Amino acid sequence: MRVLQLLFFSFALLLAGCGGGNDTPAADDGGDLTQRIYLLSSAGGQMQPDATGTSYSVVLTGVEPRVDWYSDRPARLTGDGATEDFTAPAYWQRVYGQVAPNGLLQAYTPAGVNAVFGSVQAVSYDAASRTLRLTLHRSASAASAPPATFGTAVLTLLNNLQPPAEGSTFALAAERSTVVSDGAGGWRLQMQGVVGDVLWMNNAPARAADTEMLGNFINLWPERFAAALPNASVAGDLGDGDYDIQPLTLSDPRYDASVQTLSFAVTPVSGPGIPAADSVLRNVVLFVDAGARNNPSDVFSKAWRGVAYSAIPAQFTHAPDGAFFDSDTTASAFQALWGSKDGCGRNDLEAMAAQGVNLVRLYDYNYQRGSDKWMTAGSGHIAFLDKAQELGIKVIIPISNYNFRNQVDGNRPWDNIEHTVTQIINSVKKNGAIHPAVHSFSIGNELDLDKYGETAATLMPKAIKVAGLIHKLAPDHYMTVPISNAKEKDFYRMLRDQLPPEIYNGHFYNSVQTFKRKDGNDLRDNILKAYDDLNLGVPLMITELGTYSWQIGVDAKVDAVLGQASAVREYMDANPQSMVKGFAIFEWQNANSKRDGGADNSESTFGINAYGGTLCQSKTGAFGMWNAEKGFWAGFHDDVTYNVDKLVPLVSSAHPEGLLPALSVYFK
Repeated sequence: MRVLQLLFFSFALLLAGCGGGNDTPAADDGGDLTQRIYLLSSAGGQMQPDATGTSYSVVLTGVEPRVDWYSDRPARLTGDGATEDFTAPAYWQRVYGQVAPNGLLQAYTPAGVNAVFGSVQAVSYDAASRTLRLTLHRSASAASAPPATFGTAVLTLLNNLQPPAEGSTFALAAERSTVVSDGAGGWRLQMQGVVGDVLWMNNAPARAADTEMLGNFINLWPERFAAALPNASVAGDLGDGDYDIQPLTLSDPRYDASVQTLSFAVTPVSGPGIPAADSVLRNVVLFVDAGARNNPSDVFSKAWRGVAYSAIPAQFTHAPDGAFFDSDTTASAFQALWGSKDGCGRNDLEAMAAQGVNLVRLYDYNYQRGSDKWMTAGSGHIAFLDKAQELGIKVIIPISNYNFRNQVDGNRPWDNIEHTVTQIINSVKKNGAIHPAVHSFSIGNELDLDKYGETAATLMPKAIKVAGLIHKLAPDHYMTVPISNAKEKDFYRMLRDQLPPEIYNGHFYNSVQTFKRKDGNDLRDNILKAYDDLNLGVPLMITELGTYSWQIGVDAKVDAVLGQASAVREYMDANPQSMVKGFAIFEWQNANSKRDGGADNSESTFGINAYGGTLCQSKTGAFGMWNAEKGFWAGFHDDVTYNVDKLVPLVSSAHPEGLLPALSVYFK
């Protein structure tokens, strides 16, 4: 296939010439006319630009006398009507009101198939000559000039949305498709030779268009179409000189990028029936009706209320070893902690979501989990991300502090930083695209403080370098450098001055870790308001907020944490224009591993939850990798049985329900 000049990906010619199931004039059809997607086809046409080159006069000739339509979800209707009725001013106004619809014009030329997206205006139709005239105001997203003369063409008109509703319609292309029985009384649409990019087109009144990876489209399916399954039209060449349209409702997408296949469970939309199982369409285009765009760069369009999560078991009173050697408990090996496995499950993520948590901040991360090849990203964290997505939780993925060290025993982590960052990004990809549960990437933890024999003078430049690496690999995603509140304002300014503008402006947020109290408005005045007063232009997240119970006692700790959460929430609610965008409580559970073999200390008593014996036991599965370069198998742990700790809510005399339920007021 050839690459389209304007559509941004290989696109087959679509001709919507056959009829639908409702053979009445368009003006007489029932239902909500404003929710329909209309398709008009023609034998050819011309396109002439105005002086600006962005508005085009279009003449379509040999226009089919019938226009096909199907409804936007949640209605399940399809039909056709007279083109003359549809293009009449009174009927056009009934459908689109005062807002010009967006449309996609696909046209054949000797050089290939071109497509132009934009708003459609000044429509007039001459039924006697079968000529349709219109003005197409091209989207700014389209960079190349459309052809002056073209052959067979189709114009697809999107339905308008009522503000503040927003949505996009999606178009996918494939070499061929067929609808077949699934063997259980249902049907599946099977598509082969699927193009790896999807065109998304805003429904009016918005006007933008662009592409996204097909893998991202599949990953976002549960979020985009959670409220109602989408309607779609699949159209293509039957091989007899005619084209066919099949209006369908889609569900259960299954994508295999390695062989370019995609399938959906389908239900025919009321109207035309399912074609014979041996009907094969070629040069296929699948249009999917409006769904939310979900751009990763829009992450701060909402507020975030989360927790820091590092679920090291209670048995470790020092740095964990054995199966927990990497402190990475969000891998699938430990699914019984954050989810459930084989009847054993603490279901931490569900417990968080039930109280209103929508963000989880991680610390230790081993990208090799789920891989059997040395120094290669594995899929061991996808199950955690899938569960988070299901629950409406986003996850901050860390570049752990280990990676900033020059020497650790016989290893030199910093020397491998480019490879490490690349593999971390790869490890959170599903279907070839970054998982939609990824909120952002955090770069180290408090690198503004002295660590590993280094100071901020060398550690922060390392963070700047990592920011550049992340941006190259995940250009749509945000990142942050979590810092302490020792001299946070100085480091805010340093990051502003040293980060490249293309990262800082639109892909970076500041994050501070503070345990200041609400008392005396210390937190409000010195962290929250102080940040807004700096006018730095980027969001702020408090990625650690809390205090400990060691020495001060549990009652004082609960009161302090609730005071902190209330201070942030009250400030954000009272200042809707604030750049303060959320907080994460430190942390989900106590950390015995921070005792360093001794008794409880401040580091081990920050938990929202304490330990309370064993809930059940689970197994990790074996973890090992083949080092091809050195020719040996590195076995990190066998299939180990481990205890899943019970978590006991931290309660106080004032809050017998526990700290987590008490915090839910500020999470929700």
